[in-house]
Amino acid sequence: MSKLIKDTNDFKVASCLVSNMFYSEERLPNQVFKVPFQKTVVLDFDHAMSRRFWNELEKLIGLSGDTFVIMAVLDPHPVDYYYKEFSRYNWCVLQKGSTVDEYWGMLEQGPEESPADAISINSEVVVWISSSMKWAMWGERSYGICVLGFNDGELGDYESESWFTMDQAITDLVSLNFRNYTVPEEIVSKLMKHYSGSK
Repeated sequence: MSKLIKDTNDFKVASCLVSNMFYSEERLPNQVFKVPFQKTVVLDFDHAMSRRFWNELEKLIGLSGDTFVIMAVLDPHPVDYYYKEFSRYNWCVLQKGSTVDEYWGMLEQGPEESPADAISINSEVVVWISSSMKWAMWGERSYGICVLGFNDGELGDYESESWFTMDQAITDLVSLNFRNYTVPEEIVSKLMKHYSGSK
């Protein structure tokens, strides 16, 4: 069964997975993946934080042979803010075979004293990591995107209608977060350099 992480030891184990996969202190448009994935695709952040995204997560879990996925909020900070305030972490273990209601219930359920701190509402930077380490995803609300990384052959020939290339995402998603819908050239250049698709 999927669960929110409350135990400090469970958090430490999950933190090791996160630190092996990501440069946690970095932010887009810089390189956030430590693992040099061969392929990257982009998803709409709001889609990835929605109830209907569970169907896609289930497919990814099945294709990669995972038993679980860690979903971890990096901002707001899981220890300095979330654990300090609520004695639990804004991280979850999503088990294979969970239902969409279990998944969405965890994301929507904020602490009793602060419902607005639910993961679905108060999350600026979120990551997803497969237990097999075959894929991972980094999302930032301020850019409106998530970047999914994986290697050739790891997901078979699976493709989702919700996937964008980075150049499409810059036009259709990232631009919505900038004045006059104009993404600065330096940001475009870095996003394309690090996440342009295949390597």
